[in-house]
Amino acid sequence: MNEFAIEWIKGRDYAGVSVPSGTAWKSKLMRYAKERPDEVQLMAENADGSAFFHVPVNYIKCSPPRQISEEQKEAARQRFQEMRDKKRTENIEEAAKSRECPYDDGEGTCHADRETECPVINCSAEYDVHGNRLEQ
Repeated sequence: MNEFAIEWIKGRDYAGVSVPSGTAWKSKLMRYAKERPDEVQLMAENADGSAFFHVPVNYIKCSPPRQISEEQKEAARQRFQEMRDKKRTENIEEAAKSRECPYDDGEGTCHADRETECPVINCSAEYDVHGNRLEQ
């Protein structure tokens, strides 16, 4: 089976949901069936991996996709970039504490460049990314 199906009869407190194998919905419903067996029941799992569940009708929701403005997208992009920069700085600081070069590729090449200085004073790498011998 390669299709999703949701069906319910007016007046019933549950809906039937059919999901194909390897989908996020199937994973989510399997998890709910284990965590909330009084609410979500796995009725059948087929040989092809598809499954049929009974779920409470109030689990079924129909809503339009979220629409965000260009300003909101830009603000989210900046927040994400700040998180990445912070994480990178933390990783570099941690590596400097451990005296290992965070830019060493393991083959003796330090991938720090002129814009990004290697934070390790005694970097074990012998060459930079451009092939220049590093002063030790």
